[in-house]
Amino acid sequence: MKRKLFIILGNQLFNLNFFEKFKKDHVFFMAEDYGLCTYEKHHKHKIILFLSAMRSFADELRKNSFSVIYKKINDRDFKLDYIEKLKYQLKEKKIEEISIFEIEDKPFEKKIYQKLSKKVKINYLISPMFLNSREEFKNYLSKVKKPFMANFYKEQRIKHRILIDDDKKPLGGKWSFDEENRKKLPKNVELPKKFSFTQTNHTKEIKKIVEKEFSNHPGSVDSFWIGTTRKDSWKCFDNFLKNKISFFGDFEDAVDQRDNILFHSALSPLINLGLITPNEILEKLFDNKLPKIKLNSFEGYVRQIIGWREFIRGIYQNFSEEMEKVNFFGHKRQMNSSWYNGTTGLIPLDFSIKNAIHHGWTHHIERLMIIANIMNLCEINPKEVYKWFMEMFIDSSDWVMKPNVYGMGLFSDGGIFATKPYICGSSYFLKMMDFKKGPWCDIMDGLYWKFIEKNKNFFLKNPRLSMMVRVLEKMKNDRKEKIYFAANEFIRKNTNEN
Repeated sequence: MKRKLFIILGNQLFNLNFFEKFKKDHVFFMAEDYGLCTYEKHHKHKIILFLSAMRSFADELRKNSFSVIYKKINDRDFKLDYIEKLKYQLKEKKIEEISIFEIEDKPFEKKIYQKLSKKVKINYLISPMFLNSREEFKNYLSKVKKPFMANFYKEQRIKHRILIDDDKKPLGGKWSFDEENRKKLPKNVELPKKFSFTQTNHTKEIKKIVEKEFSNHPGSVDSFWIGTTRKDSWKCFDNFLKNKISFFGDFEDAVDQRDNILFHSALSPLINLGLITPNEILEKLFDNKLPKIKLNSFEGYVRQIIGWREFIRGIYQNFSEEMEKVNFFGHKRQMNSSWYNGTTGLIPLDFSIKNAIHHGWTHHIERLMIIANIMNLCEINPKEVYKWFMEMFIDSSDWVMKPNVYGMGLFSDGGIFATKPYICGSSYFLKMMDFKKGPWCDIMDGLYWKFIEKNKNFFLKNPRLSMMVRVLEKMKNDRKEKIYFAANEFIRKNTNEN
C-alpha cells in the first residue's frame, strides 16, 4: 500500500512532468472545496474555471496511470471542510508523508501546516508557477532600501539574459518602453476576433452546479468564455502570438468600449492555475520559428511575466500582513449595490463594472485607473475594495489582490513599493479611452480635486505631486463649486458612511 500522499491544489495544475517522479509511491489527492468557493462571493466564472480545470486535470492524471483520489463538490460530503476531507484520507490510507507544491495563499498555507504538520511529515516543493524562489526575492529585498518594480525588473532581465546585449545593456537602449505603450486605439484599427473554446463535458456539468449552488454570486454561467485545459491555454497563447502581440505594446493601456480584451493575451487566469507556466511562455516567446515581434510589444509582455507578476508575488510573501493593517488615507466609506451591478451613473465606471460582471476579466488599466481610482477618490474602505476585486475577477487570489489593491490601486499601505497613488480626473479617460465628454466629467473632476484638497499636505510633501495643489489653488470658485457638488451627489447616492 502507498503510504505517501501528494496534494494537488486547484491552482497547481502543472505539466505532468512535475509529478512524474512521485507517481510510483504516491497517491494523488484533489478536492473541490465548498469553503474556497464561498469564503468570498466569487464570480461564477471563477468557480466554473477552477472546478472544470481540476476535473480535466484529474482525467489526465488517470490516463497517465497516476493513482488519484478526487472529491467532487457534488459529492454527499461536499460541504465538509477541506482539512477534514484530507484528515480522513490520511487515516484511511495510513499516510505517513505528504508532498505538496508551495501554497501561495498564506492563510491556507498556515492552516495546512497547523492542522497537519504534527500528524505527518510535509515536504514543500518549489512551485513552477514562478521563475523566482521565495528565497531569491528575500535576497533582492536585502539589497535595497525599498522594493521598486523598475530595479527588480532590470535585475531579472540580466539574471535571465532576456533582451540584453553582451555588455548587459538593454536592447533598444532602454529597460522599459512603458512610456511609448500609451496610445489611444484609433477607430480604424481592426480589433482581433473573439477567440472561443469548445466547452468540455465537465464545464457543461459544472455550469449547472454553479447555477444551483451559487446563484447569488456575480456573473452569469451563460457567458462563460475561457478555456479550462492545458491545451486551451496553449491555444490562447498561440492566438495572442499570431493575432495580437504586434499591437499589444502600442495599445497596452488603451480602453475601448468595443471590446474588453483588445490586444491582451487574457492568459492571467490560466497562468494562475498553473495550466501554463512563465518558463513555458518565455521558451515560446524566444522560439526562432516565431515571426519577429516589435520590441515595444515584446518588452511590454516580458515585463508582465518576469517583472510585475514575480514582483507582486514577492511583495505579497513579505509584506501582506503589514499591507492589510494600514489605512493610510483613513478611508471608511462602504459601497452600495450599484458597484456590483454597474448602475452608479458614472459612465466609464459602469462600463468597467459591467465588463467584470459579464466576463470576470478586464485588463490592468480598467482595474487600476477606472475602478480602483474611483473607489479611492470616493474614500471606500480598503478592505471593501479588496473584497470587491476578489469577488469580481476570475484571476483573483490573495497573493494577486493584496499587493495590487492595497499597494498599487489604493496606496492604502502608505507606499511599501509604490511612489504615489494612481489617481486621475476625466482628462486621462478622454486621452486614453473612447468615452465622449459629458456630465460624468464633472463628477470625475470633482472627485479628483476633492481628494487633492483633502490630502493636500501629503501632495505638497512630494515634489512630483505638489503642482496639483498649485493648480487647484488657481481654480475658479464657481468651477470648483460645480464639480464638487457633482462629486458629493455621486458619493451620496453610491456609498454609505461606516
